[in-house]
Amino acid sequence: MNLNKLQTVTLASVLTAVASMPVMSAIDIDVTTDQKLDYATELKGTADANGRVAIAKNGTNLSVSGSTDIAAAIGAARYVRFDLTNGVFDGAPTVNMKTKADCSVDLAGVLEGGGDGQSFATYRMTPVQALVATCDWTITSGTGFKMDPTTDLSVSYGIYETVGQSTQTVYALAAIKTVAMANFVAGSVPADVVVASNATATVASDFRSFDNAANGVANGTLTSLGQLDASKVVSTTQATLTLAGVVAAATDFLTAAQTVTITGDVSQAVYTSQTGADCTGGTIACTANTAKTSCAITATAANADMYICANYAALGAGLKANKGSYSIGLSTDTGVTGSLGSVVYDTISVEIPYVTTYADYNQRIFIDNRGTVAADYTTSFTTEDGVTAVAGTGGAGTLAAGDITVIRASDLVTFTGGTRGSATLELEANSSNLKITTQIVDLGTGMTDTILLHPSTQQ
Repeated sequence: MNLNKLQTVTLASVLTAVASMPVMSAIDIDVTTDQKLDYATELKGTADANGRVAIAKNGTNLSVSGSTDIAAAIGAARYVRFDLTNGVFDGAPTVNMKTKADCSVDLAGVLEGGGDGQSFATYRMTPVQALVATCDWTITSGTGFKMDPTTDLSVSYGIYETVGQSTQTVYALAAIKTVAMANFVAGSVPADVVVASNATATVASDFRSFDNAANGVANGTLTSLGQLDASKVVSTTQATLTLAGVVAAATDFLTAAQTVTITGDVSQAVYTSQTGADCTGGTIACTANTAKTSCAITATAANADMYICANYAALGAGLKANKGSYSIGLSTDTGVTGSLGSVVYDTISVEIPYVTTYADYNQRIFIDNRGTVAADYTTSFTTEDGVTAVAGTGGAGTLAAGDITVIRASDLVTFTGGTRGSATLELEANSSNLKITTQIVDLGTGMTDTILLHPSTQQ
């Protein structure tokens, strides 16, 4: 094989090995590894009446090269035929062949049949110098090809003594060669664009402002529920091409102008989209529906990064940010959909080291919520081996503002296999507003044991 041929094979092999990039060099019919150009199926547009879409050449990416496979004397015409499977030529293709052992002279083919708009092209090659098997040919498409996007576009090559024989492969002077040239595959992962970020309302603020350490916003009443990260729409495992033959980018898969809908409780805050991770820049208002269950952003750049922000600065007195989850969806790029972050609360934990449902004892937990807002609580349990605990009706609930809630141990938990364990209260309340006491009464003697759990010198 000559040096030119070797360089072609080496370049194709190197580019094929780079999984993240489509091969952009000429396709070599003599190379058995997969050299197909991957076009993004999302970008194929509308097929013509024959079910085909046009793919354009970009440099040499839709050219095919190979070796002549047969020797021919000076002036001895040979006919080379190229047949396409699942496609036709778009524009008039051309063929050049080398004609000397050192492959230094180009020989242009004369089209005998087929070509533009056809699934085959036959060329007459008349050597002005001896044609040798080690020399190369290259067929270059005119504009490109029109192909069926549901299957591979392939090309076959054969060489014949007469134009009549070229219609039947049985007369080929050498084995017919075939190579796959192009196909359509998924090039995007739309759902990956949605990146969630929880907004944590703090106990210390009575759940009116946020700890934003995890989402890049300064702590306060402004918070972020996540973002649309445009770069994530491009598949990280399959780089693809546009119909123009260039590597597809995020802006090829995403539409700039479209409606972005946020679904969730939008009754308490002002919702916007922003260009900055700190919830500043490029503000676009999110207009709420009548029921305040969603809001809509009329986006002008939904193909770029967008942060979804909520500002609770105008939250009414005595109210706290409502907990809840949010989701997002795009009106045009409907595959871009998913869960945003949720508004969650941080909590304080209070240990109840001993809980008993023993029949001769009456244990009660007193929780004094001295704050101005109600506080939810939940309870978890730890038991000895062989004992199980199931939360009862008093295991979770809401502590009224300015009131003392009394929970009987028998309502807090049901033990099986024993009558004792320990409990942990998770309370969505400002620590300084709580006083929690446990009291056990011995029903036989009337003696009481009262322990202050919170605030405690042991905490």
